[in-house]
Amino acid sequence: MATISQIEQGAVKFIDAEVAPKIPTNIPNGQIKKIAAVAGAVYAVRNGLRKVIANPVLSTIGAINEDGDIDVDGIAEIAVSQIPENGFKVTVPILGELTFFREDVEKLKTYIKEG
Repeated sequence: MATISQIEQGAVKFIDAEVAPKIPTNIPNGQIKKIAAVAGAVYAVRNGLRKVIANPVLSTIGAINEDGDIDVDGIAEIAVSQIPENGFKVTVPILGELTFFREDVEKLKTYIKEG
């Protein structure tokens, strides 16, 4: 189980360590795009996570306990099972398409637990 704060911190560390280095800066305005993308991602994590966790379905299925802690292992297990072998693509404003793989979920989970 992890607190919202631990998940936020872990997600930000994941973005900084795993996503940001893959953002190309050798394109026009590349460094500015990288800064904007990372700042936007951090903002989305902080605001979006609280909205997702407010969904009553998560507590109904046992993903959130009465203290508000989140079952990171259970959610990660389900997420990994839903990701195709060749990953899934997400379109990110400013950056374009990013592909996430099963091992990215495991890395994210590690960053959360280190938090």
